[in-house]
Amino acid sequence: MIGLETYQRGLLDLLKERGPAPADPYLRRVADSRELAMLRDIAMWWRVFQLEAQCRLTARLLRRMGCFDESALSYFNGNNTSPFVEELSRDFLRYLFNHPDPLVRSTSHFEYALSQVLGSSAESFEILWDRNPDSVFLSLDRGTELPPAEVEYAYLMLVSRSIPDRISCTRRPAEID
Repeated sequence: MIGLETYQRGLLDLLKERGPAPADPYLRRVADSRELAMLRDIAMWWRVFQLEAQCRLTARLLRRMGCFDESALSYFNGNNTSPFVEELSRDFLRYLFNHPDPLVRSTSHFEYALSQVLGSSAESFEILWDRNPDSVFLSLDRGTELPPAEVEYAYLMLVSRSIPDRISCTRRPAEID
């Protein structure tokens, strides 16, 4: 017979789908149960719900692009995640800094920067956009078509406590490679 702590760790490993198949007969039965699959679905749903609530702009954009669930699943499967929603959302936004789509990168970087500056961070952030961010935010809010990238212009957004409204954005000619 194994101890309670070993059972608890075994159940957590099963829930998080990590480690080898359990040797214990009880844990093997749990591993093959439909209830475990249901618990995994509930846990994923709850974490996704938290991300959507905390990362409103980024989640809407990813949903609009049809890749929110895939991005969230990829994040959860590839990273240790915090049980605290603030850390979870912060880490998810940082995870998206390397997304292949430049609009996802800019949106997640903006949302991360804003949460940091509205919190206690004295750090300043620069975010480069390939289209007018105001048009992006309006589109996400209204559910309308996203604006296309602007080849001729780039938008440099600054997010900082030292700026009167915390956000400043300037349009400038795009740099040509």
